[in-house]
Amino acid sequence: MIIPKGWALHYNVSYMKYTAILFTILFLQGCTILESKPVQINPLLMIPNEWQAQGRAGVVFDGKSENAGFEVDFKGKNYRLTLTAALGFGQFIVQSNERGFLVNNKLVNANLQQWMMSEFGWHFPVQKLPDILFKHDQKTTNNWAINITRYQTINGISYPKIVRLNHLNQAIKIKLVLGEINQLK
Repeated sequence: MIIPKGWALHYNVSYMKYTAILFTILFLQGCTILESKPVQINPLLMIPNEWQAQGRAGVVFDGKSENAGFEVDFKGKNYRLTLTAALGFGQFIVQSNERGFLVNNKLVNANLQQWMMSEFGWHFPVQKLPDILFKHDQKTTNNWAINITRYQTINGISYPKIVRLNHLNQAIKIKLVLGEINQLK
């Protein structure tokens, strides 16, 4: 029996190609077997006195867009908001406490909304965060339409994962992606 020259090489390449395709199909089929468990949405009845949250904020305003990291710490009605620019270039620490409104530890004669509008051209309803995060409140308030589009479970408690805020009178849209929420007390 005479075997044509190059036949063995052609046979091995075809065999290897079909084997690679078979393993790829089996791998992809295995990925579809994994189940995702739905998050049960159970808001807390009370807002903790002390808590903190961190995540990312994407803002679209007047045709411009910005991204920032944020970390917020609440103790009662007092808060500390840290905004970090994309790639870590620049940071503002904003506080509201018994001394008044401070930016980078300097007393400012404005409130958060006024300061953010003059500094960034947009503002953020920080005082509404406790109701959104812990009570899942989506009621329109202070000209902000609130929509929670995804939830996550942290330590057995459901919290919003993605929150969208649209200002009704100004061209401001904010998307919050929350990564961590901790109850301190």
